[in-house]
Amino acid sequence: MEEQSLHILLADDDEFFAGIVSNLLQNEYKYKITIARNGREARDLLAQAGGNHYDMVLTDYSMPEMNGIDLLKWIQDHYRETPVVMLTAAGSDVVAVEAMKLGAYDYVRKEALDLQHLGVVINATHERHQFRIAKALEEERTREIGLNNLATDKVRDVLNALTPTLNSALANINSDIENRGEELCKQLSSPQREEIHDLLQQIQKSAVLLETTIRGLLGLYRMLYAHHAEVQEIDRLKREIEGKNSSN
Repeated sequence: MEEQSLHILLADDDEFFAGIVSNLLQNEYKYKITIARNGREARDLLAQAGGNHYDMVLTDYSMPEMNGIDLLKWIQDHYRETPVVMLTAAGSDVVAVEAMKLGAYDYVRKEALDLQHLGVVINATHERHQFRIAKALEEERTREIGLNNLATDKVRDVLNALTPTLNSALANINSDIENRGEELCKQLSSPQREEIHDLLQQIQKSAVLLETTIRGLLGLYRMLYAHHAEVQEIDRLKREIEGKNSSN
C-alpha cells in the first residue's frame, strides 16, 4: 500500500489501545500520530493547532468528559474541513449510523480492528476528502466564471445599446455646429464672429476626439471579449482532457 505522510489526531481514553494503534500506524504507514486521552483534550488540541494542522481525526465513541459524537459535532461546527473516522464498540450500529449522518467519513469496529483494514480506511478517507476539496474548488471556480460571464455579457449589451445613441448624438453636435454655427456667425460683428468661430471649432474638435475615444474603447472591449471567450474555450478543453486522463 502506498504510504502517505499524514498527521492524525487519535482520541481514545484507553491508553493501551491508543498506544498499540499509534505504534503500528507510525511504524507501518509512517503516519504522525498525536494522542488525546478524551474528547475534550482532542477538542483543545484542535483549537490550539487550528483546522489545517491535523489531516484527520480518529476518535473513539465512548470517552469521559466528551464522547466521540460530541467531539464530531464540535469539529463539524468549527473545523468542518477536518475528516473524522469513528471507532465504535460491538453492537454500536446506532452510534455508527449517527456518526455518518453527522458528517463522519467512516467508522471502524474496535473489536474487529486490524492494521491492514484501518490503513485502508485512513487512506480511503484521505483520498475522498481530497476529492471533495477539489470538487468544491472546481464548483466555486465554475460559479465565479459564470458570474464573470454574466457581468461581461451585461457590459457588452449596455455598450451595444449605447453605441448608436452616442454616435447619433455626436453626429447631431457636428451637424448643428456646421449649420447653425455659420448662421450665428453671420449675425455677429467681426471680432465676435472670430471668437465664436474659434469656440465652435474647439467644440467640434472635442466632439471628434470624444467619438474617436469611444470607438477605440468599444474596439478594445470587443477585442478583450473575444480573448475572454477564447480563454474560456481553452480552459474548457483543458479540463475535458484532464478529466479523460484521470478516468483512464
